Amino acid sequence: MLAYYAMLAGLVLCGSLLCIYKRSRLKDGIFLIISFVVLGVMSAIRYDVGYDYSYIYAPGYYEILNDPTGASLQFTRWEPGFQILLRVMMIFSQNFQTIFAVTSFLTIFLIMLFFWLYSPNPLISVFLFITLSHFYCSMNFIRQTLAVAIAVFAFPLLKKIVEEGRELGAPKILLCSAGYFAIVSAAATIHMSALLLIPFFFINLIPITKNVLAVYAVATAVIYFNTHHVLRFVTQFWYQQYALDSVHLRTYFSPQFTLAAGAAFFILLLGHEALERAGKGNRLYVNYAFFAFLFVLMGTRHSVLDRFSLNFVLVVPVGIAILVVALAEELKEARFTEAAKKYVATFAVLIFTIVVGGLSIHHYALSADHHGVVPYQIIFNQPFYREYVARLRGRGDYIVITAEPEPEPAPEPIIVPENIDLPAMPFFEPEPPGVLSANPVPGRPLRVGLDRFLEMRNMNPEE
Repeated sequence: MLAYYAMLAGLVLCGSLLCIYKRSRLKDGIFLIISFVVLGVMSAIRYDVGYDYSYIYAPGYYEILNDPTGASLQFTRWEPGFQILLRVMMIFSQNFQTIFAVTSFLTIFLIMLFFWLYSPNPLISVFLFITLSHFYCSMNFIRQTLAVAIAVFAFPLLKKIVEEGRELGAPKILLCSAGYFAIVSAAATIHMSALLLIPFFFINLIPITKNVLAVYAVATAVIYFNTHHVLRFVTQFWYQQYALDSVHLRTYFSPQFTLAAGAAFFILLLGHEALERAGKGNRLYVNYAFFAFLFVLMGTRHSVLDRFSLNFVLVVPVGIAILVVALAEELKEARFTEAAKKYVATFAVLIFTIVVGGLSIHHYALSADHHGVVPYQIIFNQPFYREYVARLRGRGDYIVITAEPEPEPAPEPIIVPENIDLPAMPFFEPEPPGVLSANPVPGRPLRVGLDRFLEMRNMNPEE
C-alpha cells in the first residue's frame, strides 16, 4: 500500500502548491498533466494488479493473438469496439502488457480532460477520484472504466438541456439529445453497461425534490428486497453468465462503500441550493450522486450490481468541487456580515468531511482490497509471458478442457515450487451441480471443477 499512499501524498502536495494559492487556469492544467502522467504510468506498468489482469485480460490477449482466424472472438463477451481496439494494439505489439498500457493512458487521459473542462478545482476532483477508489477500480474493471470515461462526456449535454430548458430551442435540444445518445452508444461498444445511461437520460430530467426522493426511497426498498426476481428476469436476455447461481451474484460488498457513496450524495443534497445558485443545471450532480449511491447500496445484495454505479461516479468529484468553490465564493462575499460565521462553519465541516472521509474510505479500500491491487507490482524484471501463462495453468484449482480438441503434442512437465508466489486471482467457490451441464460449444474453453471433470470422463469412457 505504500506505493499508493506515496502517489496520493505526492499529488496532494503538488496540487496544494498549484491549485490553492494564486490559482490560474495554467496551474490547473499543469497539475492535471502531472496527475495524468503519474496515474497513467502507475497503471500502465503494473504487473498482476487487479483481479481481471490475470483472470481475463492477459490470457485473453494471448489467446486472440495466437488465433489468426478470429474464431476466439466469437466466444468472448468483449464488445466489438474493444475487440477493434485490441486488434489495433496487436498490429504494433505482441506484448500482453500493451493492453494495460494503452487502456490505462486512454482512460486516465479522458478523466483528466473531463476534470480540466468542468471541475473548478482539479485538486479536489483528483483527490476524490483516488480516495473513493475509482482509480483502483480502473485497474480491475478495465473495459467498463474506459466506457465510463467516454460516456461521462454525455453529461454536459444533458446538463445544457436542463440548464437552458426551452430557451435552448427545439433544434438545439434535439442536437444535444442526439449527441448524448451517440456518446453513450460509442461507450457501449466498449462495455454494454453504458446503455443504462439511455433510460437515465429521461429519469435525470426529473429534479430531486422531497416528493421525488420519497418515491425513489420506496422504489429502492422494494427493489432491494426483490433483487433475485429482477435479476432472474434480466439474465434471461442479457449477461447470461451472471445467472443467480454464479459467484457474481452470490457475493456482496461490505457497507463501508455504501456509507461513502451515501455521504457524497448527502453532501450534494444538503448543498443543492448553493449548487443551483452557481448554475441551474448543477442539480444534475445531486441526481447522479443519488443513483451512484443507489447502485452501491444494491451491491450489498449482489456485488455485480455495484458496477452499475460506475456510470455515475465520475461526475460526483466534479460536483463536490463545484460546491466547495461556490461556498468559498459566498464566504468571501459574506465575510463582513453576520452570516460569515455560518459560512465558515459550513465550509470547515465540508472540507473536514472530504479530507477525513476520503482518507478513511481510501484506507479501508486498500485494506479490504476488493479490486486486487495490493500489493503493487511493476512489469519490469517479471517472468516472460509464456512462463506467466504456465504459472496460471499450474494452479491446480481447475482444469481447462475443450469440446472436440485438436490433438497437440504433450507439453513438457511444469515444475511449480511449493511456495511460489502465484498471481492474484479471485477466489471462486465450486459451481453448484448442473451449472455446466449444457453442451459446450466446439473449441470454446470450458472451466469445470475436478469432480465434474471426472464425471464427464466416466460418461465418455472412450476418451
